[in-house]
Amino acid sequence: MNKRVLVEHERLPGVPAVVHFGPWLFVSGSDGHRDVQTERINPEIAGNADAQCRNSYGRIQRCLERAGYPNSAVWIQNFTSGQDWRLARMGLWPEYFGKTEHGLAVSFGAQAKMWGLNMITTVVMATTEPREAVVPQPEPGRAARVVKAGPFVFLIGVRGTHAGAPEETPEAFEAQLRNCWSELESHVGKAGARLDNFVYINTCIRNINDLPRYREVSPKLELADYVVGMPMGARGEQEIGGIAVAPGQAKQVKEGAVHAGGLIFVAACRGAEGGPCGDRAGQTRQALKHLEARLAQFDVGLDSVLRLDVFLRDVYFEDECLRILRDAFGAGMPAISFVGAELAGSGEVELAAVAGASA
Repeated sequence: MNKRVLVEHERLPGVPAVVHFGPWLFVSGSDGHRDVQTERINPEIAGNADAQCRNSYGRIQRCLERAGYPNSAVWIQNFTSGQDWRLARMGLWPEYFGKTEHGLAVSFGAQAKMWGLNMITTVVMATTEPREAVVPQPEPGRAARVVKAGPFVFLIGVRGTHAGAPEETPEAFEAQLRNCWSELESHVGKAGARLDNFVYINTCIRNINDLPRYREVSPKLELADYVVGMPMGARGEQEIGGIAVAPGQAKQVKEGAVHAGGLIFVAACRGAEGGPCGDRAGQTRQALKHLEARLAQFDVGLDSVLRLDVFLRDVYFEDECLRILRDAFGAGMPAISFVGAELAGSGEVELAAVAGASA
């Protein structure tokens, strides 16, 4: 399996829009405030959630069509400016991702810090593997709750605001967190797997200062993950989703990274760990050093990275951060997304990645 760029980014020279590796495709983050045809910011759609969703989803659809793999999305993450139009966003889902009796992709959604007029950034992983909706939604065309594809099981992002969980009280965080893990355990169990089959967990929490409580209450699992702070909305304390290996598939765990199914999932590489406080550029370079070290455990380097998720405390650092990343990756840039979030401690930059394993 070799890393190949199938579609170049129309706005960012040298950055791929679609990266292909074996049966997997990774699409760079797609913003809603940019016109699909011109890639220019359209000020006329400021505050127009419907139009911005169509731009963001439409660009993903167009990229996959240009790559030769339409309707192949399996794992879709939505970072939005608010949760008040969540149902409207979900209403557009069937038009772009649900053209089957049962949706064959899972969805994750959280409210993030946004850049300028942007209301949504969509990040997608797709596959050429046959997909099975292990746990479909009751309504046709909606995002499935669990999808199996090849060696992996993809799980929808869940919240714990059910089963009588308290909301906006001191007890809410732990109660909702336990509900989240209980629901994830139930979902993954429908695919014949268990919680310890997880290889990659993505978590957004309302208050990043609750990270110690998150670690204390969550199951002690060997996996790669990131936990960032975002204003969840709808009185939720967390959104948790991720990827597990299917029953019978092996995973190899090393410090901050997991190798499974031909891919390497790398946990959050924090620029604040060993990096200078308040220095965004310095923290970016430090995070890259952590990423390189974790990849080296599996005898691969930065050129193996297929997808890079960049979390920034200051979303307006994106342009400078991209320049530093270009210097580090050279001609081997991965599919990339930038998301604004609150980060633990004095964090300014965190990197999470999916890389391709060597043969």
